[in-house]
Amino acid sequence: MEKSENKPLSASRIKTMQTCTWQYWSKYHLRLPDKSNHGSLRGTICHAIFENLGNPRHRKHYRAIIKAQDINVSPPIKRMVDAYAKKYEIDDFENMDLINKMTVEGLNFDFFGDTNGKPTESISEKDFDISVKEGDKDYRILGFIDKLFLFKRKKTAIIRDFKTSKSIFEGKEYSDNMQDYMYCLAVKYLYPEYLKRKMEFLFLKFDLEGEGCLEMEPLDDLDLEGFEYFLTDVQKVINNFNEKTAKSGLAWDKGYPAKEDGFAGKIVCGRATYVGQLKKNGDLMWHCPFKFPFDYYHLLGEDDKFIKSSYAKKDLQEMLDDGKGVRIEKKKYAGCPAFSFDMDEDLL
Repeated sequence: MEKSENKPLSASRIKTMQTCTWQYWSKYHLRLPDKSNHGSLRGTICHAIFENLGNPRHRKHYRAIIKAQDINVSPPIKRMVDAYAKKYEIDDFENMDLINKMTVEGLNFDFFGDTNGKPTESISEKDFDISVKEGDKDYRILGFIDKLFLFKRKKTAIIRDFKTSKSIFEGKEYSDNMQDYMYCLAVKYLYPEYLKRKMEFLFLKFDLEGEGCLEMEPLDDLDLEGFEYFLTDVQKVINNFNEKTAKSGLAWDKGYPAKEDGFAGKIVCGRATYVGQLKKNGDLMWHCPFKFPFDYYHLLGEDDKFIKSSYAKKDLQEMLDDGKGVRIEKKKYAGCPAFSFDMDEDLL
């Protein structure tokens, strides 16, 4: 493996580009702010708890939570959850109850990977940044593995990822799962002596003793080699990505998806025709966060290096006051090119 100048590829970045090239441009080139929904914020908190309790020094807190089936019996965990929830503005009863239930579900299910024998090594939040330049292969991948269990005698690696989404993979999300391929490939390079690699997705809103534990079909070296050539092709596109490329694969232009395609095509754009549009039942109509025009702000450092973006200047001002940036720049986003907007009209 060699270090390269390739831009990093991740499962989420590739999936975003495949779903809509303009979404990719908006997130990773324009660096537009993207307000997380409650579901993703709950997931962030659950992952933080799992990382904390994966530390052997915190085993007593894990035991206390398992005994009570409640994360609130551990004062340090409760303080951490309360702080995160307040920061993310999801400290209402419904969100806090969901966080508790999903976390306990994950902790109850073989959390230390020792149900079928103690692993040689148990790793929480294993990050990777791997560059490959061998023959016709040329790519760079990065990511974070939630839980990794290594069984030396069996030469087996179990790769586990926690999901807080409301649905389980099916169709192409299951048969051609980008994260499955990428994480198995990463483990192959990081731990080549572990010849068997098994990926598991744990859907925390479901019964993990049943359908909630999704075990992926094993990928052999031939599968992963084919994936490496796919990554090499994607790398060329990512390295040369520009505004013209961004307009070449708009979700809106792909029509409505077949059932097996899942969340794709026009449904990614959302049905709302203006910001704040309501459904007949009074609920807010969802839309892609990059569909409509808006003003936003960038916090910049030395040599105008990007630090963070936000819809509101005040969210960046505290960082600037703390010396974490040099200046704040106001910017205007014109909206997705699949639609036309009157920029003189205040759509916000």
